[in-house]
Amino acid sequence: MLRKLTNITLFSLTAILIQVLFVPWMTIREIRPDFILLVVMFIGRTEGRMVGQTYGFIIGLLVDALGMGSFMGLSALIKTCVGFFSGCMKNQRNKLYPFYYHAVHVAIILFSFVIFYLVHYKGTEFSFQFIMLRFVLPSTLYTLVFYILLDYFMSSGND
Repeated sequence: MLRKLTNITLFSLTAILIQVLFVPWMTIREIRPDFILLVVMFIGRTEGRMVGQTYGFIIGLLVDALGMGSFMGLSALIKTCVGFFSGCMKNQRNKLYPFYYHAVHVAIILFSFVIFYLVHYKGTEFSFQFIMLRFVLPSTLYTLVFYILLDYFMSSGND
């Protein structure tokens, strides 16, 4: 238990450092990957719904408190939902077709960016279509690239 908690803490601190130090250089026209979201997804996927949503809430509040989020509590809400939905995928990798399994993860990433950007740009002159095409889809694809890489390297040792 202590070893697992230590691993989660080190993994989280690494993701926060990457998000703070390297992601500003990786930003392409205001589009950036969300590594903390990926950590929440992987923890939810390996530990289950309760741990995933609890971890998502705590790391989301930390992200908001550090000023990496936009509105206080928005990251906590999004990461809690992501942790829960990813936790629903625990032990489902070999039970579902690979397409469906990864499609659920793509939907989780898409869901998180839809909520974030719709709340973030609420009250602006941007239309729903513009927000989806300009912010949500590119952010989803950018984060998805890193999800695919992480999933490949993390699952190659388990097979």
